[in-house]
Amino acid sequence: MPLLAKDVDLIAYGSEGQPLLLVEVKGQRQTSATWAARFRQNLMEAGALPRAPFFMIATPERMYFWRRDERDQASREPQFSVDAVSELTPYFEKLRQSPEKVSRSALQLILFTWLVDLSQPSGQARARQDPLLQWLSSSGLLDALGGARIESGAYG
Repeated sequence: MPLLAKDVDLIAYGSEGQPLLLVEVKGQRQTSATWAARFRQNLMEAGALPRAPFFMIATPERMYFWRRDERDQASREPQFSVDAVSELTPYFEKLRQSPEKVSRSALQLILFTWLVDLSQPSGQARARQDPLLQWLSSSGLLDALGGARIESGAYG
């Protein structure tokens, strides 16, 4: 059964239509890597996560990121945990949102825009030059997103 954008909040597809990145957007605040690992484990055990090389859980404060490999453990903590506020500030400002009060649907739109930007040559160049975004390159996600098609499920 093909993966549909409605199955996850955001999905990035590669040039051949294969899923590259699955993103779950959550409105919770004051989360932790342990919380994210448990959430991901529950999704994996329920069979709710189709195969894709990259997975992210995004909250208004943090982005938790995993790169799947053959020995992937469902309970494994994220390989990267990033301050979402500092990375997404320009996007919060564009939408006149504050990280403290952003709704889940607005956060989903912000992340969609961020991913679309990262899939474009100008966004790729910016990310390569920003030391705070080194995790995107070292994880392999930045290269994978080059030219990707980003889709969003229903907002809500």
